[in-house]
Amino acid sequence: MSIDKPLHVYAQIYPKALNFTINTTMLKLLPTFAIAIATAALSTGVIATSLAQNSTISYDFTINVTKGSLAGKSFNGSFSYDNSTLKGIGVEELGVTQGLKACFNYLGRNYSESDDRDYPTFPKLVFENGKIKQLDFWLQPEKRVVWWNLPGWEVKYTQRQASAPTVLNCQKR
Repeated sequence: MSIDKPLHVYAQIYPKALNFTINTTMLKLLPTFAIAIATAALSTGVIATSLAQNSTISYDFTINVTKGSLAGKSFNGSFSYDNSTLKGIGVEELGVTQGLKACFNYLGRNYSESDDRDYPTFPKLVFENGKIKQLDFWLQPEKRVVWWNLPGWEVKYTQRQASAPTVLNCQKR
């Protein structure tokens, strides 16, 4: 039976036929809907799982000092962290208790996160909307200063490739 009249006309003339046609059509479409629903459910599960997986991210950084008493000097370091707790929204901090590892070569000596003046509260890696804003790592006995991208302290950092070792080279000298 083809439907070439308004549906309500067929409903009045052939109520059983229309009921049968609708049910048959719905039954034919059921496997398609089931596949679509299953695909959507699996896709959502894969996306949620991939976001929740632990992943250690590592960066290397270089600081070029262009102003002040250390002008002309360069320092380098690296840090790594587990990104599983980051949401990527607003300001977030990761510290030593969240798995932050840091290494900083300053004036010819390597320092690890445990050398921070206020360890274990610091160092901290600060993010803003999922992007690194600063590494707050302080070695001096004086008042803590956020030196990351301070005028005259140019910081450049690059993420290590996934195949590169995540172990930080911070041997004491």
